[in-house]
Amino acid sequence: MKRHIIRSLALFGLVVAAAATARAQNANPDTIEIRNRKDGTTKSYRGYLKVGPAGFQVLTGDKLDKASEPIAPDDIVKVTVGDLPNIKTEVLAAVREKEDAALKVKGNKSATKEYADAVTAYRELGKASGLPDRTKRYLDFKVVSLNQRPVDEMDAADPAGKEAWGKAADKVAADWKDFISTYNAAGKMGWEVWSAARIATRVQTERGKYDEAASVWGSLRRSKELPADARLEAGLQEIDFQIRAKAYSNASLSAADPDMQKATGSRKERLAVYELAAKAGGEGKPLDGVDKIKAAMDKTKDPTVHAAGYAMMGELYLAAGKPRDAMWMFLWVETVVNQDKDEVFKAIARLTELFDAQTDEDQSKKYREKIKRFRSLI
Repeated sequence: MKRHIIRSLALFGLVVAAAATARAQNANPDTIEIRNRKDGTTKSYRGYLKVGPAGFQVLTGDKLDKASEPIAPDDIVKVTVGDLPNIKTEVLAAVREKEDAALKVKGNKSATKEYADAVTAYRELGKASGLPDRTKRYLDFKVVSLNQRPVDEMDAADPAGKEAWGKAADKVAADWKDFISTYNAAGKMGWEVWSAARIATRVQTERGKYDEAASVWGSLRRSKELPADARLEAGLQEIDFQIRAKAYSNASLSAADPDMQKATGSRKERLAVYELAAKAGGEGKPLDGVDKIKAAMDKTKDPTVHAAGYAMMGELYLAAGKPRDAMWMFLWVETVVNQDKDEVFKAIARLTELFDAQTDEDQSKKYREKIKRFRSLI
């Protein structure tokens, strides 16, 4: 009897210790800011943002065992990470102080000691043995993010610095692709992968490497670690970039994927726009697609469909050798149907190319400054 009581007390002690450990690890949880798509307001949650086939969900509670309803990835405004499993709070705080010091430095910081120190500090944290994937993924994400910052602050409009910026941008885009490849795997997926895809393709857009951007989104469209709605969105982005790269047959094949054909609502309407653009471009009759896209747009008031429609008409005008008509389409995306900052950035990148080709120095400078401002928003 006495032995049974001792065994029960020991087991109870283990349970209490485990619960205390769980509470300690979550003493300072993440803060996830979510946008309400209906009215544009935002709400913050304290917990952990989990990503898997069931969706993007906020886990709350002492044991992080209470899951929210699935959230659309593009409705996630910001994730502020709190404590990290297996990293002491004071150690993480010291590393974050180095990051803050780097962010406070003004001007071109492509080679400053502050950024180098912060990157090194995060890398050293990531070398510790026994780190869970959640912790290692975030630390790796911070390393590439900090390497991205000085690239974004370089002036691509300066002829003397344009080549250096191009090399630096290609390097960081490759680093993002490696990050995505590493963590787009069973048990390793996290919100950082989706963010990495958006940042990588933003860099590739500015570089005019639309085929590489399509490849990034294509890898997420095929991912078994993402929910169906995220794969659909990734597929739409893939098709968009394939059309911009004039890879029309690839765009048509991607659109015909059985999973893509399950799209509903505004995603189905966007897909229809892309299918029309891919068909017209693939047949070598880009202007034939313009009126058909206009007709498709007239059937809906959804701003995301209209943004896609104007962008695709712009791409078809470019393919037809009508850059001025294309310019008006991209200007419409920038100034009117401009709710989606990713689409606006693509439009601004195209407008910059067009003004460069026209040797319009004033407009080129103006739009390169816009690009630089937009870099921090995506």
